Amino acid sequence: MKLSQYEEDTEKQEKGSPCYLYDASFDVKRSGTPIFNKEIQAIKSRLYDFAARDIDMNLIMGTWLAESGVTGWDGVLDEDDNELEYSRVNAHKVFLNPAFYNSLNLLLLQHAADYNNYLHDEVEKDLDAIKKK
Repeated sequence: MKLSQYEEDTEKQEKGSPCYLYDASFDVKRSGTPIFNKEIQAIKSRLYDFAARDIDMNLIMGTWLAESGVTGWDGVLDEDDNELEYSRVNAHKVFLNPAFYNSLNLLLLQHAADYNNYLHDEVEKDLDAIKKK
């Protein structure tokens, strides 16, 4: 096993890697990083007081997707088949809608958790190898 098989691209972690769902593409940041942990903690602190017992993780994760987890999208259509432009306002409308918590949000969160989506692209590795020759 070569360790490089698990080496992630930190730029993809921070800016997002594309998650393709049908004709749409969502740029999703990596979960599990120190930045992600800080963002989640800040959201929890903002939404709940210190002693809160009933914390809605769907709300927290939806807020993360809306505010920083998804950095852009293409090909997303509204109910009238009009393109829905990416904006924080539109992201809040989508990711904080409970109807999407266990479908769209879950798919995006699964993408964010899968290291395979954040590995260096093979093309980049090949170019680097050629440059070294």
